[in-house]
Amino acid sequence: MQLVYAHGAAAHAADFAHVTWWDWTLDPTFLVPLLLALLYLRGYRRYRRLGGWRFPRWRVGLLLGGVLVAALALLSPLDAMADISFVFHMVQHQLLMMVSVPLILLGAPFVPSIRGLPRAVRQGWFVPFALTPAVRATVRLLTRPLVGSAAFVGVLVLWHMPYLYDAALFNETVHILEHFTFVVAALLFWWKVVTPYPFPATLHPLLRMAMLFAASIPNNVLGALITFAEEPLYGYRFTDGFWGLSTLQDQQLGGLLMWVMGGMMFMLALTVVFIVYAHEELRKEPRYLLAVREGKVARPA
Repeated sequence: MQLVYAHGAAAHAADFAHVTWWDWTLDPTFLVPLLLALLYLRGYRRYRRLGGWRFPRWRVGLLLGGVLVAALALLSPLDAMADISFVFHMVQHQLLMMVSVPLILLGAPFVPSIRGLPRAVRQGWFVPFALTPAVRATVRLLTRPLVGSAAFVGVLVLWHMPYLYDAALFNETVHILEHFTFVVAALLFWWKVVTPYPFPATLHPLLRMAMLFAASIPNNVLGALITFAEEPLYGYRFTDGFWGLSTLQDQQLGGLLMWVMGGMMFMLALTVVFIVYAHEELRKEPRYLLAVREGKVARPA
């Protein structure tokens, strides 16, 4: 059966023989991380020339890694394979929301990217705009933990409702909107977990762990519901499956991937936050003991 999909806007038969390495597309959503990377590299080079030390090279690697993952998810033949397989559609979304965005934030992109702007733009427009009370209040609102968690979970659930999922599957404009909302929601969620410099880390690490655990529950429930569905839920039901899998089996495997892979990514992030927290607590201990010996802190009874 021939179907017209959003992801390449071309007719594909329901098999992978029609997907080649040359099936690269241009998703406008990718222009955001691409522009960020260009500004980051330009600003980072200036920063290092001035003797800056706060941003080590491994942060550059993390940010560029996040941009490459975004390219893989949005531009590569993976996007064409997502046309005809729920499994690959799920891989695409997991790479975008669970890998690309947190890697970019771990690269601490804010200061180098601002330095990468032309001076006239930075001093004449961006800085005054960013310092206005309305913008500062909006940023404080959007970076609250409940807002980020609600956006992440809400976007995940809404776009997996059959009607909206099929709309994104068969309409290019809706498909681009879907990816854009995925990126924004993931950015709001992971912002509070990572808290890139120079923004202050206002959320205690234990609360970050609780935030990650809470967000993993809807992801796991949704993955389980899709896995155990007794009939195909999405537009792939009009195809014949692939690689010997029926449409229902493809959906079940994709749901299991969302359930297991998504859960593992949440647990990995939770573990990293715990390790960083434990390391910081151990660094505090010698200072505390020194303060006790010098009489600055009362000895415990």
